Amino acid sequence: MKKIILVFLTIMLVMPFGTTNVKADVVKADVVNSDSFDRQVNQILDQKNFSGTILVVRNGKVLYSKSKGYSNKFSKHKNHLNTSYEVDSIQKSMTAALIMKQVELGKLSLDDKLSKFYPSVPESNKITLRQMLDMKSGLVLPGAVGPQKVLSDQAIIKSDIKRIKFSHALYNNWYYSPINFNLLSGILEKVTGQSYRHLFYESYIKKLHLKHTEFAYSHHLKQADKSTGYTNIDPLSGASSYGHPFNITKFETFDELGTGQVFMSVHDLYKVENYILAGDMLTEASRQELFVPASISDYGGGFYNKYNDHYSDGWGYGFQGVVHLSSDGKNAVIVLSNYSRLSDDLKPAAKTIFNMVNE
Repeated sequence: MKKIILVFLTIMLVMPFGTTNVKADVVKADVVNSDSFDRQVNQILDQKNFSGTILVVRNGKVLYSKSKGYSNKFSKHKNHLNTSYEVDSIQKSMTAALIMKQVELGKLSLDDKLSKFYPSVPESNKITLRQMLDMKSGLVLPGAVGPQKVLSDQAIIKSDIKRIKFSHALYNNWYYSPINFNLLSGILEKVTGQSYRHLFYESYIKKLHLKHTEFAYSHHLKQADKSTGYTNIDPLSGASSYGHPFNITKFETFDELGTGQVFMSVHDLYKVENYILAGDMLTEASRQELFVPASISDYGGGFYNKYNDHYSDGWGYGFQGVVHLSSDGKNAVIVLSNYSRLSDDLKPAAKTIFNMVNE
């Protein structure tokens, strides 16, 4: 094997990724032919008209990273390594880990019934937290989560509960329904006495010294560092004209409680997911219990869990994100885009690149 150690960036991320003790953007990973790998990935991204940032990690070291396109076409700001993107449903893995932490602390059990916290939810006396984490609760929420106005977290959940339906046919069968994690976020607030935002800040942003992560309704990041989401009128069009920025109303940024309301950079996202899957946030026993294929979809604890591949994705508001991590967190592909189109779905591309990393 030919060892190539290349200092290729001037920005040094001094905090280690979980337990891997690696400085991001400092060295390239050992690879048989890094030039060939780079060419292949560049070709994949070009075929997708990619606008965003990608981070590829092998053996705990940065193998490849690149940013393309505009974070804001109107202001001429381009995407870069520290650009933050809305991660949408990828946030669910972080909410699940917060739940599991409370299980470790003895404040929750995965066998707890939903009725213990929200008895007015239909059939809540038969739904466990485990089923909610695995999307097997039978709960269905017509339309989007949250009301069409800014409310407190518990008021948002109260509003959603009025619309929740229970399906006997879907109970104990996998059905992707974000309301599960909306309610789990509310449960976290009830058992800790702290807001979900505070828990997220203490557990991730402060703990891991994240510099490019914030809630969608926050305004701490510079405009040049926080991307705008784009799409096309025709979602099947692969054009990348940046002619249609996605307009997000203020209440939407609050409504996605625990399910998709956070902006993150690729490095911050890798730090968090590595910390959850392979770091010391959870015990090995907790990870074994939480991140298991719990249904025909392999979904459990916010990830789709396959052999040595924990996968998550998010899509909405003009953004698409895809995450693949090995069980030890040392191999990873993090793709965050601010130009979502059905014709250029990034999931197959991210999977292909992750397979290349593991060859």
